Amino acid sequence: MTLRAVGNNGLRYRIVRRLHQRDPENDALRRALRAALVVPVVGALSVAAFADSSPQTPLYTIFGSVALLVFSDFPGNRQNRALAYAGLGLTGFGLITLGTLVAPHPLPAALTMFVLGVVATFSGVFSETIAAGQRATLVTFVLPACTPPGPIGDRLLGWAIALAVCVPAALFLLPPRHHGELRRHAARACRALADRLDGGASAAEAAAAMDTLRANFLGADFRPVGLTAGSRALVRVVDDLEWITEGVAQQAGAALADMRDPAVRVLRGSASVLRISRVARRDAARADLDAALDELRTVSRGRYREDLAAILDAPDDEQAVELGRELLRRRTFAATIGATGRIIAAAATADARPVWARALDLQLPETGASDRLLPTTVVAAQITSGFLTNRAVAVRNSLRTGLGLGLAVAVTHAFPLQHGFWVVLGALSVLRSSALTTGTRVWRAVIGTGIGFLLGVVLFSVVGVHPAVLWLLMPLVVFGSAYVPEIASFTAAQAAFTMMVLIFFNLVVPTGWQVGLIRVQDVAAGALVAVTVSVLLWPRGATASVTRAIDSARSIFARYLRVAVLRITRGAFEERTDKLAALGHSALAASRVVDDAVRQYLSESSGETDFRAPTVRAFHRAIRLRGAADLIADIPTPPPLSAYPKVRAVVEIHVDAICEHLAGRFTPGQSWTPIAEDFVLSLRSEAPDDDLGVSAALPLLTVAALLGELESTYSLEPAPA
Repeated sequence: MTLRAVGNNGLRYRIVRRLHQRDPENDALRRALRAALVVPVVGALSVAAFADSSPQTPLYTIFGSVALLVFSDFPGNRQNRALAYAGLGLTGFGLITLGTLVAPHPLPAALTMFVLGVVATFSGVFSETIAAGQRATLVTFVLPACTPPGPIGDRLLGWAIALAVCVPAALFLLPPRHHGELRRHAARACRALADRLDGGASAAEAAAAMDTLRANFLGADFRPVGLTAGSRALVRVVDDLEWITEGVAQQAGAALADMRDPAVRVLRGSASVLRISRVARRDAARADLDAALDELRTVSRGRYREDLAAILDAPDDEQAVELGRELLRRRTFAATIGATGRIIAAAATADARPVWARALDLQLPETGASDRLLPTTVVAAQITSGFLTNRAVAVRNSLRTGLGLGLAVAVTHAFPLQHGFWVVLGALSVLRSSALTTGTRVWRAVIGTGIGFLLGVVLFSVVGVHPAVLWLLMPLVVFGSAYVPEIASFTAAQAAFTMMVLIFFNLVVPTGWQVGLIRVQDVAAGALVAVTVSVLLWPRGATASVTRAIDSARSIFARYLRVAVLRITRGAFEERTDKLAALGHSALAASRVVDDAVRQYLSESSGETDFRAPTVRAFHRAIRLRGAADLIADIPTPPPLSAYPKVRAVVEIHVDAICEHLAGRFTPGQSWTPIAEDFVLSLRSEAPDDDLGVSAALPLLTVAALLGELESTYSLEPAPA
C-alpha cells in the first residue's frame, strides 16, 4: 500500500469517526436532508406565485422555512413536537406584526428587542422545548423590525405558507430519532446496572453507560427536559444512577444479599418504562415496576430486621461493627435504587394523566421529597424567584443577550446599514456567557462569513445569477447550512449560512456578490456590539460564579440535611415539619441554580477536562448531599422519643460534624470514629429485648446509613496517627 493510500484511508477514517461522534444516529443528516428537500420547494412555490405582486411574501416564506427547519429542532414525540411548532407559529404571527409596527421607530424597536431577548433567552431554563425555539422566535421579530416597513398581510402570508408546508414535513418526513435522549440513555444505564448486579456485565460497562448519560445530561446548555411534571422528575434519576454506578463497582450485588433480585427487577422495570416512548403503551411496564418496588420494600424490611437482630446478637463488638458497616452500606444502596424506581414510576404516572389534567396541572400522583412532583406554575415561579434571588448565570446571560440585541437594533437605525437584520443576527450568533468566549466567536464569525463571501464571489463569477442555476444550487446550500453546524466548526457553519443567504437574496432580488459584502460588514458590526456588551456586563461569565453557586447550594443542602435529621431524632413537630418543607423547596431551587451555573461553566471551558474535574466532582457531591436529605425527609414516622437516646445523640453528633466540615470549620482528628462504629456500639448498649425495639431502630438505621455515605463522600475519616 502506498503512502498516499495510507494517508487517504487515514483521512477517510478521521472524517467517518468525526461524523459518527457528532451525529451517531444520523439525526442531523436527516434534518439537513429534510430542509434541503422542503425549503427549495416551498420557496419556489412562493416565488412563482407572489414574486411579482408581493416580494415580501416569498422573502418571509423562505426565511420562515429556514427558521422552522434549520433553526428549530424540537424534542419529544410527534404530539409534543406538533404542539411546539404550533406555539412557534402563533408566536411568529404576533412577532412579525409587532416587528413591522415598531420598525419605523428606533427607540420602541430597540426596547422591544431588549425585552424579547431577555424573555426568550431566560425562558430556556424552563424547558428544552422552549430553548430549542429561541433562535427561530427571535428571527421572526428581527427580520421585520430591522428591514424597511412592508405590508403586514404579505409578510404574514409568507409565514403562513412556510408553516403550512414545513410543519407537516418536520413531523412526518424523515422524523428524528434522537429526541428523548435522556430517557434512552437513562434506560441503558438502568439496564447496565441491572446486568452488573446480576453478574452479566462488568463495572466498566456500567460506568460507560453512566458516562454516556452524564455527557448527554450535562452537555446541553439547558436541562434536557420538557415542561411536563414527568419529564422534570427524570432529572433526579441522573443523580441517583451516578451514585448507584459508583456502588456497583464495589461488588454491591453480593452486599445486597436477598435484596439483589428485587433490586434488579426494579432497575429492569425502570429501563422498560423509560424505553417506551408512547405514554399509552407504558401501563403494563409501569405495573411491573410498581410490583417490583413493592417487593423490594417488603424484602428490605425483613432483611433489615434480620440484620439488626444479628448485630444485637453478635458475640462481640468487633463482629457487630463489621456487620453494621455492611448493613449501612446495603441500606443506602437499596434505598437509592428504590428512590430511582419511584421517580421513574411517578414520572410515568404523571405523563399518563389525561390531556386536560396535564394542561391544568391536576391529578399529580402523591410523592415524597425524593421523587417530588410539582405543578408547572409552581415550578416556573420557583425557578424565576430562585434564579433572580441568586443572580444566576442564566439571568446574567439573558440580560446580556437582551442588551446586545437591543443595541444591535439601535445600530441598524442609527447608521445607514443595508440589511440591518444581519447586524442583529451577527450579535445573536456570537453572544456567549463571557467576554472571552464571545471574543473567540467574533473572529470565527467574521472569518466564516468572509469565507462564505469569497466562495459566493467565485460562484457568481462562474455561473452568474441565473435563477435556474440558483434554484439547482439551493438544496445544496440549505443542506450545508443545516448539517455543517452539527458536524463541523462554527467558522464553517457561518460560511455555509452566508452561501445560503447569498443565493436566497439573489433569487428574490438579483444583486450578485455585492449582497455578500454587505453581510460581512453587518456581521462585523453586530459582532462588535456583542463584544462591547460582553466586556461591560459580567465579562468573566460562569467561571467566576460556578464555585460560588456550588458553595451556596451546599450550604442550603447542609441546613436541609440537619433539619431532616432533627425531625427523626427530636420528633416531627409542626414547626420543624414546616421548616423542613420550606428548606426542601429551597434546596430544589438551589439545585436548579447550581445546575445552570455548571452547564454554562462547562460550555465555556469545553476542551481539556482535567481542570474541570474538581468543579464537576464538587457539583455531584453537593447534589448527593441534597439526595441524602431528601431520603431522610421521606422517612414516614420518627421513632418514639424515649427510644435509643444514645443512638440519637450519635446521629446528631455526626450530622453536625458533616455540616461543620462542609462549612470549613471541622477537620476529623485521630479520635474521630466513623458513624458505623458509633451507631452499632450505641445500639447494642441500649437495645430493648422486644420487637418494638427493632422497629424503633429502623428510622435511625436509615439516617445513619445515609450519613455514613456522606462521611465517605466528603472524606470524614480519622486522621492518621
